[in-house]
Amino acid sequence: MSEKPKLCLITLGCKANQYDSSALLGYLKDNFILVSPGEELPADIYIINTCTVTHRADFDARQWINKAKRWNPNAQVVITGCLAEANPKALQRANFDLIFKANEKDKLLKALCGKEPDCPKKFFYHPTAGLQNRSRAFLKIQEGCNYRCSYCIVPYARGKSSSLSLESVFSQLTALSEQGFAEVVLCGINLGEWGKETGTELAELLEKIEKTGFLARIRLSSLEPMTISQRLIETIAGLKLICPHLHLPMQSLDDEILKRMKRPYTREQFLRLCQKLFSKIPDLCLGLDVLVGFPGENQTRFENTYQAIQELPFGYLHIFSFSPRPLTPAQKLKPRVPERIIKQRSNLLSELNQKRKRDFALSQLGKKMEIVIEDRNQEWGMGYSQNYLYLKAKTGAGIRERVKVKLVAIAGEELIGEEDNG
Repeated sequence: MSEKPKLCLITLGCKANQYDSSALLGYLKDNFILVSPGEELPADIYIINTCTVTHRADFDARQWINKAKRWNPNAQVVITGCLAEANPKALQRANFDLIFKANEKDKLLKALCGKEPDCPKKFFYHPTAGLQNRSRAFLKIQEGCNYRCSYCIVPYARGKSSSLSLESVFSQLTALSEQGFAEVVLCGINLGEWGKETGTELAELLEKIEKTGFLARIRLSSLEPMTISQRLIETIAGLKLICPHLHLPMQSLDDEILKRMKRPYTREQFLRLCQKLFSKIPDLCLGLDVLVGFPGENQTRFENTYQAIQELPFGYLHIFSFSPRPLTPAQKLKPRVPERIIKQRSNLLSELNQKRKRDFALSQLGKKMEIVIEDRNQEWGMGYSQNYLYLKAKTGAGIRERVKVKLVAIAGEELIGEEDNG
């Protein structure tokens, strides 16, 4: 009997992409020997699940194609994901063999193993959440976006908003619990839109999850500010299984830039939302996306954003440089901000980010928390707390186990916990 072909799946981009890859592997694992990227054990087939949110993401996809062909010149290289859907022209000179759009994963599976998945065409998922190798599981429950922010290519790549059914969410949660995951990250392209097309909402889903007695803790991935209702705030604050950690794609806090971005909120509305979140959710870690160098962002408009951010007790920033994307209105907007200015502004934000991350850690010193072990190093176990602090603690607990600790010391960038059995 001949050996199964070797397959390597390389994932670029967001948590939704990470979930899609896990789902693909769930369908493919019985037909292939799964191998990791690298020249040590070249694969016969490489699948590259691409991202196209920035020009750097496009570049990375081409780089991985080159690496795959270098590791095995005879390998079959298969492209899927957002770049394949929204801008396949960016790959026209790349050396790949097959390409499937983001919404054609059913065709990809049929091409590789002869059968299509048993799931709706408009929402790709695996009944048992696929093959997940991390300590924290990702579960995509929402797909697509109905907003059209002027800089964002994602709606063109992912289509309109749709939600995974309640039944399918619970079947995957049950499977993940049986696999021993102590934390599940609910993710989506616009997660806060879950259920809207059927007259329900994310808060209701979270309430139902808690009522089932689900044991793993739940973390929410990025939430668009305009989708956060008062009910959702109250729900997050009131449910024990929801981690006090939120990430908001803020992008800017200058009203003129927000208008040019076609973001449906003002600076004042965003600041009021943050005030509500901090007043209702104890020990909240709030992460923010900041988009630097959007066309028309002069020094005054940048300072409006910077000063407003300084006043927020955020936990960390994700800083992005404006990247003009094909199909988007912002591609043609002027005036462009010079790269050297974008770099200077990004550096200022990065310095603020480093200080604020430390400030947030210091505010939690002496507090008890719980980590899910993600990695081990001799006697130390490492993992994230509910409010997204990465701690190390001396413990015998294994990967995916939950450990109660107290944050007792901060040494440089290392946060050190002490196991708390009380």
